[in-house]
Amino acid sequence: MALLKIGSKGKDVKNLQTDLNKAKANPKLAVDGIFGPLTEAAVKAFQKKTPPLKVDGLAGPNTLEALKTALTGPTPPKKMDYSRKTKRMDFELTGANQKIWVRQYWKYVFKTKGKVSKWTSKEQKDFHKETEKIIRKAWGGKFILEVSGTSDFAKFFAGKTFTVMFDVDPRKKGKHWTATVTKIPKGGSSVSSVLWSKQEITLDTEDLQPADKGAGGGVKMDVAAHEFGHTIGQPDEYKATNSFHTHKKSIMNRGNEVKKRHAKHLVDELNKMIPDTTFSVKSVK
Repeated sequence: MALLKIGSKGKDVKNLQTDLNKAKANPKLAVDGIFGPLTEAAVKAFQKKTPPLKVDGLAGPNTLEALKTALTGPTPPKKMDYSRKTKRMDFELTGANQKIWVRQYWKYVFKTKGKVSKWTSKEQKDFHKETEKIIRKAWGGKFILEVSGTSDFAKFFAGKTFTVMFDVDPRKKGKHWTATVTKIPKGGSSVSSVLWSKQEITLDTEDLQPADKGAGGGVKMDVAAHEFGHTIGQPDEYKATNSFHTHKKSIMNRGNEVKKRHAKHLVDELNKMIPDTTFSVKSVK
């Protein structure tokens, strides 16, 4: 299509004037097929509110495409669903429901310490269910991501958001993590930890109980949720060397609050998934 400008006439100008009217041109244009000063002003007004269009009053390919998009919405990308597998977690993005699932597979090793009974099959299953419940409550749906970039995917989802969900499943083969869980006497204590380099998690049965770690204000930490934070790339923040060590209510410190910074590793991995597409944290619920 030829560049439309002052002096242009014909059907293409009529179509332009019709579309500008649909886009709320003010004043409304006469659809007469003549590109005059009022049509030029309407083009400039549209360009001004549609960055990064150049405000020159010329209706070229970029302006016409932007006008079409404004009226009909961006064209859906050919691919709406993506997945990415990594050593420590897998990512599954579903465009239709705007959700991103972060899935981990844990291989459990159950041990005992002290005067306790042997693990039963039911106790092992119940431990996993309760652990996953704690993780989902603490982390699930908290990160709200937005998208930018030049890909068709990024353009289509511009202004929309994705919610990050978490899932942990027991698996003997194809595991991301080995979780060693020790049954200890009620009220007892043990050292829980995550070794990132070896993909090892150490927990005990008391980690399912909220614990007062000194956050203040009656805030308690869900230890299992805290340790899960390490498996998605977050360091301990209670150490004096950490720049957030004074944020005691943070889930990676001594409390239970999830912050934008806790999505850093997730976002870094997601940004390797779709070319020319950048995810960032818009908010935390």
